[in-house]
Amino acid sequence: MSVFKYNEVRGYLKHYISGLPKNGRGEISRIAEHLGVSPTLVSHMLAGDKWLTPEQGHELVLYLGLVGIEADYFALLIQFERAGTSSLKKYWKSKMEVLKEQHLKLSNRLPTDRQLSHETRAIFYSSPLYMMIRLYTSVGSNGKTAIEIAQRFGLSVTKCTEAIKFLVDCGLCEEREGRYLMGQQKIHLEKSSPYLLRFQTDWRMKAINRGEDLADSELMFTAPVSLSKEDFESLRERTIEFIKQFLDTVHASPADEIACLNLDFFWVKK
Repeated sequence: MSVFKYNEVRGYLKHYISGLPKNGRGEISRIAEHLGVSPTLVSHMLAGDKWLTPEQGHELVLYLGLVGIEADYFALLIQFERAGTSSLKKYWKSKMEVLKEQHLKLSNRLPTDRQLSHETRAIFYSSPLYMMIRLYTSVGSNGKTAIEIAQRFGLSVTKCTEAIKFLVDCGLCEEREGRYLMGQQKIHLEKSSPYLLRFQTDWRMKAINRGEDLADSELMFTAPVSLSKEDFESLRERTIEFIKQFLDTVHASPADEIACLNLDFFWVKK
């Protein structure tokens, strides 16, 4: 669910809450607790009778897990709703349109989806195990049982069950008659996300640990080079196109196993 589809805060929040497990039961109270206000005030805000202050809006952005231009757009929504004159509303509206255009340019290159909440992402990115389990549930057409998952990753059934429950609760996996499959919820980390460095480090460490017993059918490639700025930009654009093709292929591919692609291209400073 993209915040850019909405021109009012309450519309976005209603959709966000309804898309949560159990139709968002208890979410109004959790939002109110995070903002330090009464649930009644949040209910009035969802009904269009009250407006968020900029300070409350900032705290809500953190709670919802909005980052980058999504967070900026949400802040502009608040300013737009609180504007007291038509000229001021027109001003904030123009700012919102600029961010919508920026989002469209990015989303046309790399597909994204609704962000997980701040609390959920903090748990999900605390260990690569959650990603590994989620990906493994996509292998095969019938999903995996908790025992199969536990055996695959050398886990106790208890620990495995706890991890699966979290993934199901946040929509990243689904349960069907005792078997678990990958959910429809997509995940994406913005460049400014506080979880990005941890995510990249965890998977690069897995690559390093695999390096000693890499099979001939696998691939690792590292190439420090010198080149022109013009060629750097050209290769960067071609790499972005490759990433898009890579994602298109992966999303359409019937899963037989799980794998990881690490890719870096940067100027060496020191």
